[in-house]
Amino acid sequence: MIYSAVNRRTDTIKVEVETRATFGKPGFVIIGLPSRVIDESRERITASLLQSGVRIKPQKTVVNLAPADISKKSSGLELAIAVSILQLYGLLHFDVSKSLFLGELSLSGRLRKVQGLVAIALSAAALGIQKIYYPAANSAELPDLPQLEFYPLQSLSDLLQVAKGGQLSRFIPSSSLSSITVAPTLDSPELDQIIGQEEAKQALCIAAAGRHNLLYIGEPGAGKTMLARCLPSLLPDLSEAEFLELNKIYSLCGLLQNGLLRQRPFRSPHQSCTQLALIGGGSAAHFGEISLAHTGVLFLDEFAEFRPQLLESLRTPLESGYIDLSRGGEHWRYPARFILLAASNPCPCGYLLSQRKQCRCSVSEISRYKARFSGPLLDRFDLLLHLESASPHHRVNSMTTISEWNHTQAKERIMAAVKRQAQRYRKLDLAFNGDLPSQLLSEFCPLTPAATTALTTFADKQQLSTRQYFKLYRVAQTLADLDQAQQVHTDHILAALHFRESF
Repeated sequence: MIYSAVNRRTDTIKVEVETRATFGKPGFVIIGLPSRVIDESRERITASLLQSGVRIKPQKTVVNLAPADISKKSSGLELAIAVSILQLYGLLHFDVSKSLFLGELSLSGRLRKVQGLVAIALSAAALGIQKIYYPAANSAELPDLPQLEFYPLQSLSDLLQVAKGGQLSRFIPSSSLSSITVAPTLDSPELDQIIGQEEAKQALCIAAAGRHNLLYIGEPGAGKTMLARCLPSLLPDLSEAEFLELNKIYSLCGLLQNGLLRQRPFRSPHQSCTQLALIGGGSAAHFGEISLAHTGVLFLDEFAEFRPQLLESLRTPLESGYIDLSRGGEHWRYPARFILLAASNPCPCGYLLSQRKQCRCSVSEISRYKARFSGPLLDRFDLLLHLESASPHHRVNSMTTISEWNHTQAKERIMAAVKRQAQRYRKLDLAFNGDLPSQLLSEFCPLTPAATTALTTFADKQQLSTRQYFKLYRVAQTLADLDQAQQVHTDHILAALHFRESF
């Protein structure tokens, strides 16, 4: 028996490949719900074996792919089918009982890169697999999994050499997650490159430290987009579990072109994107942008220009951290825990709050514009801040002033705050204040008596919803973590209130 595997959404299915020679008209038949892709594999497998010096015998050869009730759509099964035929012909002389074979064959016998190898590798141990034979072109995307042995193949001939007593070199992924460092890129500027906007920088650091959703509202040129693009360089490093989960998603989507992702994703879809592209789904239940942003940031620039229905569809995944999709009687749950970072103008012309230019929008235009943001959607934001463009005089002064939130110090404070949260929630399956369930806040995040009074008084005065109340509480705890405080004090409550401006 030869083993391979296919990915079915987020699940990995172990496939048993068995080949028999039966009575009947000579031919090569593949059964077990193969797709059109696998049906065409017969010609590639036949040509590859011939190029490797093995001719298909003139007999009826039947290949069965089990389980037979699951459709097989991956060309990565071709290597396993070829190996199964070699086993039938008595050309394999080594133990393959706990081995997995993955790879698409070319007509010359060379192996082509396959999609979803990381997802299969992460599930291999649970499937009882110890060795994986795969195309050498996939080596760059393999994670370091000590329980597995990886053997890269350039062609089918490499495997035949092993059958004749040769040796295959084992591939050991060299990079360790703890040793990964990521340099900032042109798309990920640092805070030092932004002049002024100290409060906006602080809000960005709070969002990064506690995984809080942030909405910037300001006139054109205020720096909303550039601030947003600073966030990836401020985010804490991926944990090992997040690293593997993120790369599994990107592997399933075929997006690991140049090796593994080593930093949190930053996804920025255009306003014209569809609900299928943003949320995911369709006949094949594709991953959407919210799942591709998992563990990272989903940045929606020109927030008000997205269709209201599209924005409203974000409400559930923002609350739960996942998206449920039902297609054809099947149910799939995709991870979608991310920081929502949005930027918007306050009105159609953009200058409603400006001190420099006069707004030319009518009252009805402003009202219709604000109606695009429903109350429940705004409730999902932990931080909401109005930005103004700095005047030329202020820009000159800011260039000569040392920022309280320079990039190096901000990153150090964020990492220290994240470390405190990890220690606090070490017995829970979460790592950030923004993910802490409301019912556990009082247990894990104590307030001083004065802070409790301040929070309760403001909540009553402003008639905050329950969700707003607890989001305010979580932001105050993140501010306390940034200050390395043992408890949430009144100053942290007041600071959190400052970052909850009305729109």
